[in-house]
Amino acid sequence: MQMAAQGQTFFNASGDSDAFAGSIPFPSDSPNITQVGGTTLSTSGAGGSWISETVWNRNNGVGSSGGISTLYVIPVWQKGIRMTQNRGSTIYRNVPDVALTAENVYVRADGEDWTVGGTSCAAPLWAGFTALINQQGAASSLPPIGFINPAIYAIGKGSNYASCFHDIIVGNNYSSSSPNKFPASSGYDLCTGWGTPKGTNLINALVALPDNLQVAPQNVFNWSFPVGSPSSAVQTFNLTNIGASSLTWSLANTSVWLNVSLSGSTLAAGGKTTVLVSLNNSTTAVLPIGTYATTVLFTNLSSGVVQVRQFTLQVQPLVLNGGFETGDFTGWTLSALPNLTGNGTNMFVTGDLQFVESGNYAARLGTIGSLNYLSQTNVPTTNNQTYLLSFWVENAGGGTPNEFSVSWNGSILYDQVNLPPFGWTNMQFNVSATGTSTVLQFGIRNDPQYFDLDNVTLTVNTAPAAPVFHLLTVTGNTFAFSWNAVPGGIYQLQYKTNLLQTNWLFDSVITAADYTASVTNPIGPDPQRFYRLMVSP
Repeated sequence: MQMAAQGQTFFNASGDSDAFAGSIPFPSDSPNITQVGGTTLSTSGAGGSWISETVWNRNNGVGSSGGISTLYVIPVWQKGIRMTQNRGSTIYRNVPDVALTAENVYVRADGEDWTVGGTSCAAPLWAGFTALINQQGAASSLPPIGFINPAIYAIGKGSNYASCFHDIIVGNNYSSSSPNKFPASSGYDLCTGWGTPKGTNLINALVALPDNLQVAPQNVFNWSFPVGSPSSAVQTFNLTNIGASSLTWSLANTSVWLNVSLSGSTLAAGGKTTVLVSLNNSTTAVLPIGTYATTVLFTNLSSGVVQVRQFTLQVQPLVLNGGFETGDFTGWTLSALPNLTGNGTNMFVTGDLQFVESGNYAARLGTIGSLNYLSQTNVPTTNNQTYLLSFWVENAGGGTPNEFSVSWNGSILYDQVNLPPFGWTNMQFNVSATGTSTVLQFGIRNDPQYFDLDNVTLTVNTAPAAPVFHLLTVTGNTFAFSWNAVPGGIYQLQYKTNLLQTNWLFDSVITAADYTASVTNPIGPDPQRFYRLMVSP
């Protein structure tokens, strides 16, 4: 998905073991990849013209793999295909998508000649063909084609199919483990997908060289918003028929997180219309943090030309500037103006990488004499929504007295005094919102050293986070453990004296009274111990 968002095209060999009798090994059924099957090609002679192609199948369990995913539902762009003759599925993802030569392929490598075969030949051949598509597009100032499946399927289901693809209708990928699946058939099948490309015809259709249907603009569109708080982004497309006769066009929207105002119409000669593409907020409101990519396809049904517009959506952590990457406290509120002491400014953002967990900046917090606060006073939240609060903190100097606290809407999540020195540690807490605005607050005192804070994130969480040890301290002959917890949750501390032991040994059971739980453990006679936390059912 990230590759698609960056305009890259990913081809994968569907496999060389004929039809899949059961589950399909990843990534050969991924709906985010173009899966490539294989053919056996006949020409009029060496370097001669195309005569025919059949499904690549050596009839000994080696041949073009294809099948029905047991994991992924059918993608939007693969719907609308008759699956009776080809024995495919209308519910789950079908593979492959396309095919190319997989037998008697000549390769010159490291000064030697090779004749090779397999779908691992067919996939890079498609990659090379796509390089030609992108080269021709770049000459017209068009972006790379990116994820190619929506456009391929639009052509396959359109009137331009026969001029763009060799339809492989002879052969099968039967084997002893799958004696009746799958046969080649007209149009799409589960041996060779839509078939093999007809050279420049398919290139021209995918690049959308001058066509009577003009669609502007041609950009790649990038939208972003904090998780759980979708924006009202809208993109307007202007469609114009520059031809001398009317044309009919259609729009294919391949994503549930986009809405389109119009799915097609007829444009008279010189006619114009607009299409609005906007975010579907009911869908985007529940998307987890990540990058999502999709395409919108404008097809001139009169000419068969498909024009692709790419959209990328970034769902970002909810807490803004959680990594202090603006180089200052943008989005944060200090309890008082930073004051100068003998050690310099007490609360500041540093670009000194020895104090940064990741990225380019982190906060150095070292107020002296009393507890001071760094807060986000208006974190946008959803009432009754559960979130995971995560941040990284270190106490590199270890000065005393010190105190570090974390609170969520006034509830103390963590509060410890006179902490010993410790390196970068990730702390996580499950928190719930009681309204549409929440206060997140860090309390800091460190005389005369600093706590370093970085990568504060808040993400929608539908399940409690696994317990993670926050700190381990030693006082005299006793260990003290603390970890993130769910109030009322029951935890078991277990240990081994040797990791090769079969069973973990029981130590203690703790019922958490708050968002942080802790337990002490005497140092016994064992030369070493390995500890773990378990959540009791």
